[in-house]
Amino acid sequence: MKKRTLTLITAVCISLSLLLGGCNTEDNGAEPEALPADLPVVTPGDEPAETAAEPTPEDDRIQLSFTFDDFAERGEMFFVGDSAEMEWYSGFGHDDDNSLKLTNTGRSYTSNRNAVHLWLPEDDILPAGGTYNVSAWFYAPADANPDKGTLLGTPSIVINGAYEADLGVSKFPADTNTARPTMPIGEWVEMNVTMPVAVEPIFNIDFRLFTNDAETHPDVWYIDNIVIAQIGEIVNMAPREWDLSLPSLDAAFADYFAMGNIMEPAQVRDDELTSMFKHHYSFVTAENAMKPSNMAPQKGTFNFDGADAIVNWAQDNGIQVVGHTLVWHSQSARWLTTGDDGEPLTRAEARQNMEDYINEVAGRYAGRIYSWDVVNEAFTDSPGPAADWRNVLRKSGGGGSPWYMAYANGADEAAGEDGSDYLYDAFVFARIADPAAILYYNDFNETEGGKRQAMAMMVEELNEKWESDPRNTEPGRLLIEGIGMQAHYWTDNLRAADVEASIQRFIETGAVISVTELDIPIGRWNGYGEPTEENFEKQADLYRQVFEVYMNYAEHIERVTI
Repeated sequence: MKKRTLTLITAVCISLSLLLGGCNTEDNGAEPEALPADLPVVTPGDEPAETAAEPTPEDDRIQLSFTFDDFAERGEMFFVGDSAEMEWYSGFGHDDDNSLKLTNTGRSYTSNRNAVHLWLPEDDILPAGGTYNVSAWFYAPADANPDKGTLLGTPSIVINGAYEADLGVSKFPADTNTARPTMPIGEWVEMNVTMPVAVEPIFNIDFRLFTNDAETHPDVWYIDNIVIAQIGEIVNMAPREWDLSLPSLDAAFADYFAMGNIMEPAQVRDDELTSMFKHHYSFVTAENAMKPSNMAPQKGTFNFDGADAIVNWAQDNGIQVVGHTLVWHSQSARWLTTGDDGEPLTRAEARQNMEDYINEVAGRYAGRIYSWDVVNEAFTDSPGPAADWRNVLRKSGGGGSPWYMAYANGADEAAGEDGSDYLYDAFVFARIADPAAILYYNDFNETEGGKRQAMAMMVEELNEKWESDPRNTEPGRLLIEGIGMQAHYWTDNLRAADVEASIQRFIETGAVISVTELDIPIGRWNGYGEPTEENFEKQADLYRQVFEVYMNYAEHIERVTI
């Protein structure tokens, strides 16, 4: 799932408030539904106002430091992306004998998949209104990076996981000239940045190397002496105020489908935000709290605190919960699929781990989760046409699936087994663990013809297999009951006709549809456009077009999550 913030409601409300007049849409052969007339019209708010604060004694200013010699006390605060291994290392450091050692596993060199994630506990969350300096030391040893020439991946940070925001907003250093200098091998390099005043609390800081390429990213590197310090006073930030007199999005589309949004555990304690959420939405998706890397970072160790906070809040407030996600190639706990030697587990070992994990997680929330995104993004990013959906699954190499590789390790090919079998097992285990939940397959680029067809064929084949499975105690009920269209689009290349074509094909499977992560940024992938009035109008019109499509097929669509 892409990182987004709840402020997206502003852009969507503006977009949806444009009615049919004044914009052209492609002719699909039928009269389009008119958008609800009472959609809210919102204008983007200003940044929170700053007011003077009482001086903070220097001794009371926030300062956090990490020297990696106290794993027992602070080990649970650090996680690493799915393409690296992390070790609290003794025997080498910047100015002592301790540091954090990172080793790339060969899956991917993408910066976020190799980043070290520091999650601040509640008492250490950095309050809004503060100016903070963050420093850390990075080191890439020559002997462990023998084939690397010049490393471009200068040390940098990302705040609150907002990788899609601009440099200087959540990604630092802010200057692209200083953000991509060469990084020497065999020398300690300091990253030291002072951020602008924080407009929202900071609960997560990712430490990464700013490159996505194998040639310029180290295979082994160290991080040491992280220091986070408050600079000056904390300014009182006048909070943004949600105008709850506006019509509810959920009510506006009540005759068509439900509306949803995402949430992080800390947000359930924000009274203003939760009031807005309850006003506009009836579904909540746990953005990160239910991903395997957060739920069970180590075998036998489960962290339910974040997920419990969201589920409990939702139940108390009549909000339906979408569990996201049980099985994924990214943000997955390494122990599920990979041994200590870095090699895939055997098929039998991975299968048992999957069953145990799903029983523990889905079983804990049985009867409290409306639907589960059981398997997420199993197919390659942009597959071409394929006669067999198995041919375009993520398999090995960069961007591959550790689940596929483990299931292939020991597969009896003569008996028809292969790495793809993990998908069927995941859905069966989820059905057994929580019979009441609706089970979804979820993916992006779902409007591309090859991927659309592969997704549909997979759903049809596995549902047919389930019909004769002796574990099926509800004849006539599908195993994969829903298809999630992530709907990550761009203004430069979105065509509403492609959205409609995918919906039509997915309807043929018999599954219901949900739009699970809708966003339409200005520009194209890896290239944001300028925030001009013309581009805002184009963006608004595209939101209008896709919502018209959704409304035309509303009897097949359960939910739209933005």
